[in-house]
Amino acid sequence: MAPKLTLAGRTLSKASLLGIVLVVVGFGVLIMAYDAQTGIDEIGETDDPNLQERLDQLVDQRDVYLVISIGLVFMGLFALAILGEPSMPRTLSEAAMISGARASGDTLKGLSISGNSAYLPAKHGLTKERVLIVANKGEIVPPGALSDDLVLSPGKDGSSPGIVMEPYGLMLLDRVESDLGSKLSDAGLESAEGMLQMLKHGMGMMRDFHFKERDGKTVLRVEYSGLLEACRTVRKERPDTCRQMQCVGCSCLLAAAARATGKAVSVEDVDNSKDGVVFTLVLKEW
Repeated sequence: MAPKLTLAGRTLSKASLLGIVLVVVGFGVLIMAYDAQTGIDEIGETDDPNLQERLDQLVDQRDVYLVISIGLVFMGLFALAILGEPSMPRTLSEAAMISGARASGDTLKGLSISGNSAYLPAKHGLTKERVLIVANKGEIVPPGALSDDLVLSPGKDGSSPGIVMEPYGLMLLDRVESDLGSKLSDAGLESAEGMLQMLKHGMGMMRDFHFKERDGKTVLRVEYSGLLEACRTVRKERPDTCRQMQCVGCSCLLAAAARATGKAVSVEDVDNSKDGVVFTLVLKEW
């Protein structure tokens, strides 16, 4: 096993090491540019053809070294600031994602709730999207009216209790809207997919995701990147999480679908056997 390099008691990543090397080399080249400038200053103005030729060479060297130095230092700082950023935030996010899946799984099991989830839009008494998980597997029929403070729902006929909760990804969805300065309400799935590209390019949470229509149903494919290891752990330990109380990223996408369409987004089926999650969704008027 290769020894780990540390600085001030902290283990350095490969990106951090690369950044440090680039910055050091960049400053080394900058010193060479300074030496060339010193030679230019020593020669000064002259009519000697030989010294003029030497002066031109030194000017060319200074300019080349300066450009190379700036490029190396920039790339080094980029590697340190972006690629080699501290791993603690991601570690905390992974721990929260796994802990949330475990807690929600234990809660639903303790309440004998085994059905699938449905994301409800802000209608019929709700001012924010909510996720309804029914007690038994089968068709999901949301109550005719709800309220933001309602947690337990007896079901339409009183025989199939379920639970209504705030989706894990609702705060993330609100953050995306706030950062982009745009609203998703009734914008449609295509617009939702476009806005949520921030989860890929801005936050690095996901590698890819797509909403597609197939046989009257909607298919959502999700692949994680920054939180891939946490996703793998959840799918291995608590596979039912993907159909009942989805983790923050998938929950954000499903809540966005409910907000953008104004419809109840029911999870009919989930395939999480591969390195990603494929949701088969049914969008219904509610």
